[in-house]
Amino acid sequence: MVSYVVKRLAMSLLIIYIVISLSFFMIRLMPGNPMAALEAQLRMQGGLSEVEIQQRISSVYGVTPNAPVGEQYLQYVWGAIRGDLGVPIMNPGTTVTAVIAEALPWTIMVVAVSLIISFLIGIAIGAMMAAFQNSRFSQAMTFIVSFLSAVPSYLVAIALLYFLTSVYQVFPSGGAYAVDVTPGFNGPYLLSVLYHAFLPIVASVITSFGGWALGMKGSAISVLGSEYVRAAEARGLSDRRITQSYVGRNSMLPMVTQLALSIGFMFGGSVFIETYFQYPGIGFYMIQSVNQRDYSLMMGCFLLITVSVIVTNLLVDLLYPLVDPRIANPAARKRAVDKTADPDQEVLPAGGTMA
Repeated sequence: MVSYVVKRLAMSLLIIYIVISLSFFMIRLMPGNPMAALEAQLRMQGGLSEVEIQQRISSVYGVTPNAPVGEQYLQYVWGAIRGDLGVPIMNPGTTVTAVIAEALPWTIMVVAVSLIISFLIGIAIGAMMAAFQNSRFSQAMTFIVSFLSAVPSYLVAIALLYFLTSVYQVFPSGGAYAVDVTPGFNGPYLLSVLYHAFLPIVASVITSFGGWALGMKGSAISVLGSEYVRAAEARGLSDRRITQSYVGRNSMLPMVTQLALSIGFMFGGSVFIETYFQYPGIGFYMIQSVNQRDYSLMMGCFLLITVSVIVTNLLVDLLYPLVDPRIANPAARKRAVDKTADPDQEVLPAGGTMA
């Protein structure tokens, strides 16, 4: 188990280092050489000496522009490790880290709530679709969730904005909270935050719960045909015991992996939804940075998303052995294969025991 954890941790750190290195070279491989373009722009503005221009470029990108590439690379990597990602061009009075830190709570709140709601609804509907796979309910729900999964989130956002903000004016059209409330832990502010987050959450849930439902249905149906399920049925175990201990637990394994990936990408926000609702999350600032060619903020957002995905994958790798101990124990995995090959041996579900 210790070697398993060490290997996963070392691999995650290596991938993060590679991502930081790639982000350094991507800035230099982008068309137009962003640092040279910023230097030319500062010279055209006038009023700055050459030393001041180089200092401004250094503060934006976190490196000394006239230093050798190797030295710039070390400066960038060390700055990224310390959380110094430079200064955004569109807001030079702050830092990239400060912008991300300010936007991240809004993204986490909206995307996390919508992810939890869509996951729970999708898992419940998917399990029912698998349990009654030949019924009209399953056929109707398969059509509905397939249709909703194919609808782009920005179309749902536009529809909600048109009907509920323009036509009926039930909800606000943008922002994280009303301008006439005082931020803090007080009732009016919290209600205003929930009020402004309602439409982005609904738009995300409508377009995402269908994917969870279809995934859960496919996973549960594949588990229903497994040998250990048939063996449990032959032993006369109750349907409830088979559903909970055998079908439910094993069909949830791929869903847990998918949920972990979704949690990682959650930190990137919902780009289209945040943009259309003018919600100040990571996705909103990412689009702003792309439109304004703000490479420091752009790479900071990309780096945040990548690291969050790697970290969540690491957590899943560490949690998987708790669900199925055979993953971190090759000897246990070999014994399970031997039992499966021997028809006289009882076949056990992943991580389970037969009573």
